[in-house]
Amino acid sequence: MSKDNEIRLSTPASVWLWISVAAAVVGAFMLFPIGTTPLNVIFVAVKACMVIGLAVVLFARRLSGFVLWSVASAAAVVMTIIKWVLAGSFEPVFALALVVDVVMPTVAWRLLHAQ
Repeated sequence: MSKDNEIRLSTPASVWLWISVAAAVVGAFMLFPIGTTPLNVIFVAVKACMVIGLAVVLFARRLSGFVLWSVASAAAVVMTIIKWVLAGSFEPVFALALVVDVVMPTVAWRLLHAQ
């Protein structure tokens, strides 16, 4: 792999990424099931991609993991909106999930580039 794909992790970035792993796992349990079997399968795949992307960043120190996590987070936002629509009413967990799926990668990006 090229050197362009390698990243250095500061302690704050590493801590933030581990918190992001926990948030992805907790979020998966809080929102599952989405509603239908196909949507549930997609949701599990999206959450798995989030955790795999974070693992690639944490252990392989590759920017490609961040890209995977970010794309999966965007998909998780869509899945949360679908869950909200299927539920037919607002629940605070939906807003929390949306904020987490946007804020966690954004802050991580800032921490990774603050070095």
